[in-house]
Amino acid sequence: MKNAKIRKSIMAAVLFGALPTIVLADDVPANLKGSGELVITSGGGTWEAAQKKAFFDPFTRDTGIKVVLVPEDHAKLLASVKLGQPEADMTSVPGGALAGFVEKDAVEKIDYSLFAKETLDEMPEQMKNENGVGALLYSIGVGYNTTKFPKGKEPKNWVDFYDVKKFPGARSLPKCEKLVDGGLLEGALMGDGVASDKVYPIDMDRAFAKVAELKPHVGRWWVAGADAPQSLISGEVDMAAAYNGRIFGAKKDGAPVELSWDQSLLQYDFWVLMKGSPNKENAEKFLAYISRPEPQAAFAEAISYGPVNEKAFSLVPKELLDILPGSPAIAKKQVFQDYKWWNAKNAEGRTNWDVALERCVVLLSQ
Repeated sequence: MKNAKIRKSIMAAVLFGALPTIVLADDVPANLKGSGELVITSGGGTWEAAQKKAFFDPFTRDTGIKVVLVPEDHAKLLASVKLGQPEADMTSVPGGALAGFVEKDAVEKIDYSLFAKETLDEMPEQMKNENGVGALLYSIGVGYNTTKFPKGKEPKNWVDFYDVKKFPGARSLPKCEKLVDGGLLEGALMGDGVASDKVYPIDMDRAFAKVAELKPHVGRWWVAGADAPQSLISGEVDMAAAYNGRIFGAKKDGAPVELSWDQSLLQYDFWVLMKGSPNKENAEKFLAYISRPEPQAAFAEAISYGPVNEKAFSLVPKELLDILPGSPAIAKKQVFQDYKWWNAKNAEGRTNWDVALERCVVLLSQ
């Protein structure tokens, strides 16, 4: 029976040109099938190509619901929602930005009743927000030049990153506008010896003191994710706070760079349903469909982002488990970034993000 199903999967892959991990129509619950359309924003490029092959095309094939794509422009999308005419039914947003969309009353609450019980059981709690469903996992960690730090002499974590005596050389850290996405304060605290499970709530005084200590050794403050690996490749810096995808992309192209997973931050995006969406039911069916392990594994194979369904890790090639954020081999070394803490407000109505941004700007201007 198992071999027959494998043969059927292979045949489906040939017929539909799908990824190795294929989602079969007869595996899709009847309550996810429908008609009409679903409008989703897309960022284009390899990102869109991976989503199309893993999510959009199989969803249309298996449910009968057509996916229509529009260019991603969150400012334009939010403006259309405010007018009561959302240009898209759904979009994806960084985990730290979700609270802002909720505050603007721009998103609908998620109805998880269409999700199979096993799907929900296989998703980490962080991926099941009442206002958004986990879209993917990615990480920021210690990237380094392997020419400067060959195997056996490489930095392993943030403690090593902040140790300029044991590991001399220039560093690269995120600029203030990227302090959350770039894990600036979390990395500083762990670099100062704070245990991974004690990072939150963040002690800003201690974190900024550590950043100030390293400041004379920072050769580049980056804004774009591509800046970190580029500065490593050019020799401008020897270590950098860097995104896993950027480092492994550069490494695949032959660059002498590597990333340490120890103490890396596990970050994530959310899918959100826009307020007033005319195709809300289709959007909910889409989320229940793509959150299953098979589509998640297909997406991970296509673009090397971590899947939000833990069972998907058992469906991808074993060699991918060493580079996928959140995989069983890596997750125990990682720290889930706490977006709820970053968006919590003080008595003055300012978020921790607001306060940290102001302090960061002052520090970097000194």
